[in-house]
Amino acid sequence: MSKAQRIVDQILGDERYKNSRTFASRVYEDEPILRTGASAYGRFVEKPRMPRREPLPARYGEVRRLARDRKVRGWSYAYTLDSAKLFVEQARLLADYEDDYDDAPDEYVMRGGTPTYEDLSNHDLRCYVSWRTKLRRGDVTDAPTAFWRILAYELICGIGVEPGVAGYEALQRIAADDVHAAAVHDQVVRWAHDYAIYHGLPTELIRENATSSAVRAVGVLRRAEDALLTGRGPVVWPSHAAEDMPTPQELLDALVALSRYRADRSRFFKAHAEDVEWVACRVFADMVAHCSKRRKTGFVDGLFGSPARVSYAMFPAALFWSETLHPDATYVVSSVESYVCERGFWWRTMPCRRAERNRELGAILHAIDARMRRAMGDKHELKDKPLPKYQEKFVDARIAELVEQRAAEEAARITIDRSALRSIRSAAARTREALLTDEERVSDVEQLDLETVAKSAPLTIPATEVANAPAGQAKADPSPTETGVQLEERQRELLLALLDGRPLEGFDSLAISLCVDAINEVFLDIVGDTILEFDGDAPVLVEDYVDEVRAAVP
Repeated sequence: MSKAQRIVDQILGDERYKNSRTFASRVYEDEPILRTGASAYGRFVEKPRMPRREPLPARYGEVRRLARDRKVRGWSYAYTLDSAKLFVEQARLLADYEDDYDDAPDEYVMRGGTPTYEDLSNHDLRCYVSWRTKLRRGDVTDAPTAFWRILAYELICGIGVEPGVAGYEALQRIAADDVHAAAVHDQVVRWAHDYAIYHGLPTELIRENATSSAVRAVGVLRRAEDALLTGRGPVVWPSHAAEDMPTPQELLDALVALSRYRADRSRFFKAHAEDVEWVACRVFADMVAHCSKRRKTGFVDGLFGSPARVSYAMFPAALFWSETLHPDATYVVSSVESYVCERGFWWRTMPCRRAERNRELGAILHAIDARMRRAMGDKHELKDKPLPKYQEKFVDARIAELVEQRAAEEAARITIDRSALRSIRSAAARTREALLTDEERVSDVEQLDLETVAKSAPLTIPATEVANAPAGQAKADPSPTETGVQLEERQRELLLALLDGRPLEGFDSLAISLCVDAINEVFLDIVGDTILEFDGDAPVLVEDYVDEVRAAVP
């Protein structure tokens, strides 16, 4: 009997255990041990053995030999020389190489850091080259993040693409692939930005990216602040446009671009853009005035830092190596942002130290949005967020000023209902008739009869006048203005355009309104009614009088 069996029998023979609940209703049976103790606790999982794969092609052997065979003082090449230089030399060997290795990469491919060819196993290296071959032919498939990073390194170093615009466009395609390359999007965007600067590509390629847009927005705020503080009077937003001052829309766009609160998504900001511009510009001026009196730093400096010339790292977290230093150069992105290379070192000049969305600016825009909605009766209200008392005072005062100004403008606005003109004329005629005396009525009737007779009587010309008329004029037809209605030239042009169905070119709304009233006055004595009416803001002819108008205006 083994020692283990004796211990088991001793435990089972103990009276204390026989009467316990544990062994009262159970029968002990021998059970085989199927797993080791380590695996039973689940602490160790054996990595599956990799299947035997076909021999490595010769080109890959050359790539491996670069890092293995060159040794200096017993240390391998990878440790004695710069890893970026090693990567570029290996990439040149694989630049035009293609592979059709039909297998999936291992699950344990490096996911973070700065992967290189040396971080890939032989199997994964073949998978990478095969994937790159399909990609160059237009077949984009999923791949580990390390593959996308290595591909970007190759493009940055000019491997597999002509350095310049072609390399920039290739990087942009990776950045635009939100499905397969989403994990490296932010880094590739920065590398493409640096690539355009390094190779001196046109500034239009990078002017609209997020980094340069934020820097230009800070430049707009700084220009507005400088213009406000250089004035002799109090620091207030000017009521008229100034040459050295950004427009209200430019300032609001800059505030929105630099705000942590995404005001560009606000429905209220879009629906009341002009009113929001009015309030935001004046609150900005109030903050500039407050900071100039109460703080040691200005408003823009407090938000984003003072103008600076800082060291700039090209292609951060990427592998990049060049055989020669970049020549001294200056790359101007805008009036407020530029990059300078001096003896191989890069420097960046910009109007601030950090161009990023600001929390304090976001709180101010959120307060403007929430409080303007309540003041203007918008049904979609926003909940207030904490804001310093003096900033609340600025926002509330400017909103109250805007509401008062809009109310005054609304009270002074005059509106004319053109559809009521006919009833107004009829009421005026009745009032005039009621105020006339009997003698005035008789005089008007006699004058009307004379005018009627003159219009109905045929036109006769004495023979002596015809005889004495100059040659060529005795039988000349009278002009249209002699036989038709008396209209001014602009009135006649408008009426002919309506008769011919042509658009009214060269007429503004006020000129159209005045011409329509004058034409209706002339034709009121001829047809006894108005011939022109308004359909919205456009005049139209009354169909019942089209023939009479055409006859009167040849």
